[in-house]
Amino acid sequence: MRHIVLFLIVFLLLGGCSANDDWVHTFTGESDNWIVVMEIRPIESEHTTVAYPFYLTKKMENQVTKLYAEADLVNGGRASNLNQIDLEEINEKQQLLLFQEYPNLLSPDFPGKGTPKEQEQLEYYFSDLKMNLTWTDERGEHQEQIMLK
Repeated sequence: MRHIVLFLIVFLLLGGCSANDDWVHTFTGESDNWIVVMEIRPIESEHTTVAYPFYLTKKMENQVTKLYAEADLVNGGRASNLNQIDLEEINEKQQLLLFQEYPNLLSPDFPGKGTPKEQEQLEYYFSDLKMNLTWTDERGEHQEQIMLK
């Protein structure tokens, strides 16, 4: 199972980076049922310099009929999926982009990968990063909280 997580991380870092990406921070967490990946990646926008895409991959065999995901972010902030989740992709165990969040309070000097402040800033902003999942399958409704590190 660790090979799958390692493959996903390598794939995201190598395959998901464009020529404009200077760095990408990746946080992962998993349970017996799910793999969650959250990235901090640079974007070109007049309003912000980074985005937080959240990805989900199903590990269990049961067919999911309903799914709700909510992330606990910085200082009690939350992000969730407002759009309909593609359950077909989830049930085929494909990695699915759940949602992409944009920071409100992120420091304008948020560090890139390998900068002196990198670890300090990451620990401050993302020490309590969690994904809360609620889903329904043939066994009923389930809830799970996955820590991302």
